[in-house]
Amino acid sequence: MESMHVPPGAVVVGVDGSPSSDQALTWAAEEAFREARALVVAHAAPPPSPTSSAWLMSVGVNHHQVVQQLRDESRALLDRAQEKAVAAHPGLEVHQAIRLTDPRDALLELAREAHLVVVGSRGLGPVRSLLLGSVSLALAKHSPAPVVVTRHLDETRTPGGVLVAVSNDGTDRRALEIAFEIADAREMPLTALHCFWDMAKISQGAVDVPDDEPGLDDERARLRDAVRHLEERYPDVPVHLQLTRGFVDARLLRASEHADLLVLGHQPKPLLNEFVYGSVAPEVVEHAKCSVVVVTQPEVMS
Repeated sequence: MESMHVPPGAVVVGVDGSPSSDQALTWAAEEAFREARALVVAHAAPPPSPTSSAWLMSVGVNHHQVVQQLRDESRALLDRAQEKAVAAHPGLEVHQAIRLTDPRDALLELAREAHLVVVGSRGLGPVRSLLLGSVSLALAKHSPAPVVVTRHLDETRTPGGVLVAVSNDGTDRRALEIAFEIADAREMPLTALHCFWDMAKISQGAVDVPDDEPGLDDERARLRDAVRHLEERYPDVPVHLQLTRGFVDARLLRASEHADLLVLGHQPKPLLNEFVYGSVAPEVVEHAKCSVVVVTQPEVMS
């Protein structure tokens, strides 16, 4: 069924017929089924601009016919996506959303009521991404709902479970909740990773911290406290706590080589600050070796 509004708590997936979006559809349908949520398959296509419409009219092409063709093609695309999702998960509740607008605007609007928004990854470089934008990066930076950017994993790779970045600054709760929820639904182990700076040890080549390394009891205690309530809520999720030293983005990218899914928080920044100082979440979305979930987090009040 075509919906103007997203059922609250649904899993929304952007579909455009590409292999990347097919992968996102597969992931989203499985997640919606495992969590007993509705799935919304969404497609957006910008309509002809006024200038284009005027030119089309001048050569005898009716603007309304073009718009109707866009709708018909979108509906056919979503019908195929819905059939695929239901075939894989009989009984799954599926809705369709067609928007004639920029895909980024459409998915940001649908994200307001969504539990998750799922999109495929597109390997854009940093300069092209900055200038042209990409759907996945726009969502990762601005979506009010957690955004899953799926990435193909080598079938020969050993499953690594869910990896969640923990900053221990009081803003991690939502990212941790999403990480535990997905790990529980998919029956995966979870690694909670906290990165800190220690120049002396890093210069000696000591990056990942062994579980028995002395002198870090306070760091371990804060990490344990961050996950304790969720371990009680999800007792079937095996949890490993990992401390590591270095730059957060570099350590997460390295850890993503051994994970199935990486979950991290993101605090939106003004455009100028983001241009000058960068941001960990967009960097990880572009370069991680596994699928990534970006969760918007509240700013820390000083």
